[in-house]
Amino acid sequence: MSPNRVVAVLTPLVFAPAAGAIAAWIANNIPGAEISAQNLEEVFIGGALIGLAPAAQWLHGWQKYETRQAEQEHAVELANVPVAAALASEPEIEIEEFDPAEAEGIEDFDELDDLEMLDEELFADEQLAERS
Repeated sequence: MSPNRVVAVLTPLVFAPAAGAIAAWIANNIPGAEISAQNLEEVFIGGALIGLAPAAQWLHGWQKYETRQAEQEHAVELANVPVAAALASEPEIEIEEFDPAEAEGIEDFDELDDLEMLDEELFADEQLAERS
């Protein structure tokens, strides 16, 4: 059982009457205080009301907490909707394998080795510039 339900059920059944009984007992046992039976009943009711106030405040705060939690969950769901829609509507990409025989303009891959040598020369020039 959740804490808010425990407070909601036990406060009027246990906590408030116990607070009233304690207040009445204290008022009846104060030395030198003369309280009639009718006044003792009023003290009991006052003590019970004092016991109800913190429970009502706690239940109010619990409801605010549950509202904030529900709003956060709703915000997360709303944030995930565009992502889920984008993933669902993303087209599949077909990847074709490269066939060198079909490639136009490149008949000999030895030409690419010359480009690799250019990169090595540029890299060496950059390292010299950094050391200087």
